[in-house]
Amino acid sequence: MANGTSPKLIGALLGSQTGREVSVVNSFELIYTIDSDGGTPKIDEEFLATRKDQFNQVFPTQSIVGWYTVGVAPTAQDAHIHNQLANLIEPSPAALVIFNPAIPQGTKQLPFTVFESLGDGGESEREGKFVQVDYGIETGEAERIAVDGVAKETGGDTDPTGQIATLTSQRNAIAMLQERVAVIVEYISGVLNGTAKVDHNILRQISSLVATLPVMDADQFKEELKTEYNDAQLTTYLTTLLGQLEALVDVSIDAHACANESQYSDKHFALHPGGPSGEGDFGGTRSKGFMAAPGGFGGSRRRGGGRHR
Repeated sequence: MANGTSPKLIGALLGSQTGREVSVVNSFELIYTIDSDGGTPKIDEEFLATRKDQFNQVFPTQSIVGWYTVGVAPTAQDAHIHNQLANLIEPSPAALVIFNPAIPQGTKQLPFTVFESLGDGGESEREGKFVQVDYGIETGEAERIAVDGVAKETGGDTDPTGQIATLTSQRNAIAMLQERVAVIVEYISGVLNGTAKVDHNILRQISSLVATLPVMDADQFKEELKTEYNDAQLTTYLTTLLGQLEALVDVSIDAHACANESQYSDKHFALHPGGPSGEGDFGGTRSKGFMAAPGGFGGSRRRGGGRHR
């Protein structure tokens, strides 16, 4: 964020330079103040040196190879900023990336332009001598991991908001892929028809990209696809089977509990067939049995009873 009132955005580009080829892999924003005389941004040298040292400690192979700002084309103010950076950084930054905040409707190109300074920190920068150069974009491992993360679900099965966000991200990724494939097909068709200029570098990149794709008619690919399909079906089957086994265990537990309760009731009834006031084993029937039985304890008790009378 700038310390002045101007909304202009300025930042440094980190990467490496080999000859005239510049690779940009990182960036950080710069702090500046506005001069009271002409409104020209003045870079905060202390902040620039601190951030540069911090990045050098983490990424020792990277250095400041350029800077970025917003706009449509380089201006005299941009030339003055470039001159400041050239005096503060060794070697002087070679690249200037300008991001266009007003994206044209329906455009398929990324909204930024890359320029190269023609001078060495002298009068040419003050005069704003920049020339537009071509650029290419390479996808790194971190970006592939990020895209793979977008392709996976981020919400639960019962979260409609998460499912909608996941499906929207997947749709946008597929739409972008379709647009880029259409551009490649259109270029190849133009080369074959003679309406597009032949660029062997682009054709080599397309050939390398196609070579990394799996061959759809190869037996090995079909076998791998069949194996993955069977694994997916087996996983679904095992999941269903485990759910059924869990339900069966619950039913078995309930049935076992009911059987124990029924067995306990039968034993209780066998011991007490007449209930508390009936003539069961421990009621009056047992007493009468002793009195009526001939001999034994019953007879003794009967004779005893007769003598008593």
